[in-house]
Amino acid sequence: MVLLCICCVKSLREISLRGRKKFMINNFSMLKDTVKNKFSQQNILVIGDLMVDEYVTGQVSRISPEAPVPVLRYRKKSMEAGGASNVANNVHALGASVAVSGLAADDFAGRWLRKHLYEMGIDVSGIIAEQNRDTIVKTRFATKGQQLLRVDNELTEEINANSRNAILAYLKEHISGFSAVILSDYKKGVLNSGEFVAEIIKICNENNVLISVDSKSRNIEAFKGADFVKPNNLELAEAVGVAIKDEDSLNRAGEEYLLRSGAKALVVTKGAKGISLFRINQERLDFPAAEVQVYDVTGAGDTVISTITLGLASGLEFSDAIVLANLAAGKVISSVGTAAIRQDELIKAIVREKR
Repeated sequence: MVLLCICCVKSLREISLRGRKKFMINNFSMLKDTVKNKFSQQNILVIGDLMVDEYVTGQVSRISPEAPVPVLRYRKKSMEAGGASNVANNVHALGASVAVSGLAADDFAGRWLRKHLYEMGIDVSGIIAEQNRDTIVKTRFATKGQQLLRVDNELTEEINANSRNAILAYLKEHISGFSAVILSDYKKGVLNSGEFVAEIIKICNENNVLISVDSKSRNIEAFKGADFVKPNNLELAEAVGVAIKDEDSLNRAGEEYLLRSGAKALVVTKGAKGISLFRINQERLDFPAAEVQVYDVTGAGDTVISTITLGLASGLEFSDAIVLANLAAGKVISSVGTAAIRQDELIKAIVREKR
């Protein structure tokens, strides 16, 4: 059994843990009320790399006579919203209103994605097409839960100026109606430009709209003014050039990231070691916790950025937003494939923690 730590966090009783701070849930009713009643009051915009996750499944019973590879006998093909689309899916599943802005072509995958998101109740009017740029599709071939091959159809070069201007125009026109904006950067082109990212953050700051960033980019100086940025441990290390081997190197990397990026907070996801929160001139906070069985970590980062952003937009403190994110991620990784936790499932997870 593979184990992942999710957290027991601040609502709000502190205890000492090996010289650091650990938090235990105290105010369950407040967290439950926020998820049940305040999440639905939020309207979130997700800007980033929209993708389609395609799954081709079947049965393998022999090796091909043409080459030493398994022959997959086709049984079923399914499609799911991936990348920034999955962030929007997570926000929607948690009960909030959501809109998406990014690129999807007028091809089969792009038409499917627009229709799928629209039928879910997600606003797709901010999705644009760019000439000679296909919708990103990641096709996975699998049997009995075991992936055999992944084929990526993608163009990762920076989107053109017309596309960037169209996204900015959409943001400026609708900014007053959003509680928060999430930038979901998979380095597939939409958010490659640091100047473009900085302009989005500037617009949000000028309109007092919460802005969060989930980015694989090393161009972290563009994040100045963001309310928080959420890299994982590896992305943090690569961004600042600090090998993370222990607590001291984690602190150095986090402090360097905050200093260089100019972000207001840094949320680092560390897999089995939980989540760490860094803020300027404040002690690092760590969020370890319960053990869950892991089936698939696909999309867990999307769940974390979605839940923390919704929590902060709903008035929660960082610590409380992170406990919800850990509970949500724990549910998601217990399922196979790209998944999103529903609002009622998160409420049940809070109730289980109370016991």
